[in-house]
Amino acid sequence: MAVSLADGWLPWGLGLMVGFPLLMVGLSELILKLDRRQHPMLKVVKELRNWVFPISALFFLLTKVLQFSQSTLPIQIVETFAWVALIVAALSFVNILLFTGAKPGTWQDDMPKLFRDLVRTVLIAVGIAIVLSAVFGVDLQGAFTALGVSGIILGLALQDTLGNLFSGVALLFERPFDIGDWLEIDGRIGKVIEVNWRSVHIVTRNLDQLVVPNSALAGAVIHNFNKPTPQHRENISMGFSYSDAPNKVKRVMREVALSTKGVLEQPAPIVHTISYDDSSIGYQIRLFLADYAQVPAIRDEFTTRVWYAARRNGLSIPFPIRDVYHHHTPKLTADEPLRRLASYMKSLPTLAIINDEVLEDMASQARLAHFGVGESAICQGQENVKVHFVLAGRAIATAQDTKGKQHTIAEQTRRDFFGYSAILANEPTPMTVTAAEDLEVLILEIDAVQKMLNRTPRFSQQLGAVIEARQSKLREINPVQHQNGSLLSKARA
Repeated sequence: MAVSLADGWLPWGLGLMVGFPLLMVGLSELILKLDRRQHPMLKVVKELRNWVFPISALFFLLTKVLQFSQSTLPIQIVETFAWVALIVAALSFVNILLFTGAKPGTWQDDMPKLFRDLVRTVLIAVGIAIVLSAVFGVDLQGAFTALGVSGIILGLALQDTLGNLFSGVALLFERPFDIGDWLEIDGRIGKVIEVNWRSVHIVTRNLDQLVVPNSALAGAVIHNFNKPTPQHRENISMGFSYSDAPNKVKRVMREVALSTKGVLEQPAPIVHTISYDDSSIGYQIRLFLADYAQVPAIRDEFTTRVWYAARRNGLSIPFPIRDVYHHHTPKLTADEPLRRLASYMKSLPTLAIINDEVLEDMASQARLAHFGVGESAICQGQENVKVHFVLAGRAIATAQDTKGKQHTIAEQTRRDFFGYSAILANEPTPMTVTAAEDLEVLILEIDAVQKMLNRTPRFSQQLGAVIEARQSKLREINPVQHQNGSLLSKARA
């Protein structure tokens, strides 16, 4: 039998045999490119490739090539699926076109996702009804009447579910919270990770998930830590001894707060005296934070640094205690603390070469200090620094070059000292020294160090050698700023 182009099925057959595979290959390549770019149109192209075009090709194969009648039930089912797939893809395209990349403050950005999903579902249902009417000849008026009666029955049966749905829509229009916000609901605190038609999913700090029904949220008091601004004020209460001057305590607490990572400089930390308790004066420190999620880490770092700052500044953190002594202890003479400090100093390798008389004289101008991990004992550019001898722990000395890059100069351990700029005509220190682990140092006044240099030439030579090595490292970083000439001569001046 002769076949010609005049036959109606032949162009459709050739088109499906050649065009459909080429179309699938082209769409697959386009999907790969969109996937690499994370393009929002990826979803639409996938729906076209996986559903719209394959079902449409099947419909045309059955009706145009094999020439089945469109009034048969299998063909009507295929046609219905083809139209529904096209409606879904078209709505996805409109959703991406209107709402993806919407600018803040526009109506597209303010439209809740849950409401968009609800409208999309309603439009799909309406589209399916129209398709069924066109393909199967269904009476829409009768169908809607039946749906109305069925809707009343379903509404009575699904009161709780529908209540959650509409409560969720109302909450999203009011927008008391967004995904990513930290909330407190009935004493439970967590981060919002999902909002759906029935409930809100919250993850607590213990990594437990709370599923709160929308209807329960609609009647609950919601404490949002991220609104109206992301800033959060954290209150911390502490007590200090009655012998510590309140103004001194406030000053030290503000300094510790500003040195804690995550605490904002503006608004500045606030310290209030709030009570006079049995064993201490109560203070409240108000820290302003940019991110509520970091509250546990910031509280930990702040309260840890308070201990070290209190030790350095002679503050006491008392606690209720009662000591009963049944024996008499000998009183220390005025010179006893100095002798103990001199003995402590002599245990330091750097100071072991100095005789006892000089050490006891220096002890009257020395004090002990402690620094916690991450705290800076001295900062680059700081003036009037003192010489610090490391007794225990480890610190890192760093310097910043003219381009703002940090360089490691040395690691400070028990055999080291820092703050030598006090010896060099009291110049600003060229380094920052930060505790890498808990650090205990002996701090000497400049007069005491000068006496050591004058009375002990060997110590002067040792000190000069260490200073020259440090300055050599600094000259590698900033050649112009650290050409100081004969350092040892300055140290002896």
